[in-house]
Amino acid sequence: MTRWLTLLALVVVDGCAHDSLEVRQAPAPSTELTPVPAMAAAPACVVDSDCGPNQLCVHQQCLSVTPDLTECAMMRVHFSYDSAVIDAGDEGSLERGARCLRGDHALHVTIEGSADERGTEADSLALGKRRATAVSTWLVSRGTSDTQLATVRYGTQRR
Repeated sequence: MTRWLTLLALVVVDGCAHDSLEVRQAPAPSTELTPVPAMAAAPACVVDSDCGPNQLCVHQQCLSVTPDLTECAMMRVHFSYDSAVIDAGDEGSLERGARCLRGDHALHVTIEGSADERGTEADSLALGKRRATAVSTWLVSRGTSDTQLATVRYGTQRR
């Protein structure tokens, strides 16, 4: 007959953690047949579109968009050199940002457009503005209110 042991790791005494283990013998298992539990239910979600319009799929659970939801806090959008065209690979995170904004109309964001040190400062400022505008336009085209968006441009001052 097999014996089952329960190990309790990390015993705390007087607020200090010690490296000891306590071993307790568990009761012998029953010889009666017990039903096998049913398969676990499918995850609540896999992608954001599995959730409601004001929710995001976070760790396979649909969570309501709230001001403290970390997934709505910040995102990066990448551009090719000297371009204001949004990389296709960033559209998923932008869609998530749009979903956050549509889900919480009190949420406001600042879109910061920047460029690297190549070219003149005037060129970098203009490119930063075009990039910020491209992101703003993309978000508005997906149902975000333009009153929730502010854009600021940076040249080489901030990357």
